[in-house]
Amino acid sequence: MNRSERKDGPISPDITLPAALLDLLRSPRRLLFLWNWKSALLSLFLRGPIFLAATVHRGWRSSAAALGTESVFCVLTAGFYGAIVQMLRNAKPEWLTGVFLTLMVPAVFQVFEYWLHRLRGTPHLRSAEIVSVVVSGISGLFNWYAMRRGTLLVGSEGGNFGTDLRRLPRLVFGFLALLPRRLAARMKRMQQ
Repeated sequence: MNRSERKDGPISPDITLPAALLDLLRSPRRLLFLWNWKSALLSLFLRGPIFLAATVHRGWRSSAAALGTESVFCVLTAGFYGAIVQMLRNAKPEWLTGVFLTLMVPAVFQVFEYWLHRLRGTPHLRSAEIVSVVVSGISGLFNWYAMRRGTLLVGSEGGNFGTDLRRLPRLVFGFLALLPRRLAARMKRMQQ
């Protein structure tokens, strides 16, 4: 099967990030086939409360409007973001892929989110956006971490969502322990 025929198959695990991005640009419809409903659903539960909490003291109408705006935006963009992460998760070099997936792509979505909420007149937008940016960065790293381990994938690579949910606690623990483990390993190497 050539690149143009592939709908939702993985990008080669030994591909460079520039080559993977070029592959994505040549066949952007793959984003539609890999729209990641798992990422969209989990992101909705994570990000919706941010805007609800930021507007709750303005009354239920402001809260409902902010939550509704964020819900629609979040479901659409998080699904596409999940598709991008799934497609690029194994690209090399790892550090550049990490920067691209956890800083650059979320930054683009954050700009759209900010302007959407600004046009809607969401109160306390600055504080909500600050929290949203932090959550985006951390959740971007976690999505990348989980998908590199075969969880939260959709399409031909995807598994049962219930199985993914059962794997999440272990993945969260591994994700939180990753930095301390790497620092400890580096310190051990320096002492030798």
